[in-house]
Amino acid sequence: MAAANIKVPFLSRKETYTPLVFFKVPRDIIPECDAMEKVVSEVERELGVRVERLDVARDPAAEATLQLLTQRRPPFLYHRESCQVVSVPSSSDKKTAAPIDKNRVRAWAKGRVITTHSQSSSGAPKKAPTVIAKDDNALDQKDLLEDATLSPMQQSGKEKMKERTKELGKDK
Repeated sequence: MAAANIKVPFLSRKETYTPLVFFKVPRDIIPECDAMEKVVSEVERELGVRVERLDVARDPAAEATLQLLTQRRPPFLYHRESCQVVSVPSSSDKKTAAPIDKNRVRAWAKGRVITTHSQSSSGAPKKAPTVIAKDDNALDQKDLLEDATLSPMQQSGKEKMKERTKELGKDK
């Protein structure tokens, strides 16, 4: 009997990079998150893509990342490469979810430029919403998260190390 050929799905699943991130909360807390989950799952099946789900209620790192990106609340979709975002305004009724535009989610998943609602009504083109610039000098998301979790003393130590490194570089 070959026990080595048995695959346990949750143990053998390799984490692969995906530019698509869905910030959410557990089921039945926010109706918009439940509706967005349904739309995101459909888009995943249709396009054959994988969306990374980050639960901000259960994961402090996910909550810190969301706070670095925006002041909005879940559901919040973020495309790491195109910096496109999709969010849903909260409905006034707590039991029903605000409608979710599946075409916007599909365009987001493909990395296309998403027009804002105000742009389509006024006719004047506006710059696509960007959260973090993709310039060469832009901070990496991992560095932003790391900086947000440092204590003030750790922050000052990090700054002093940077200054010392610059001074050593100038001497040579």
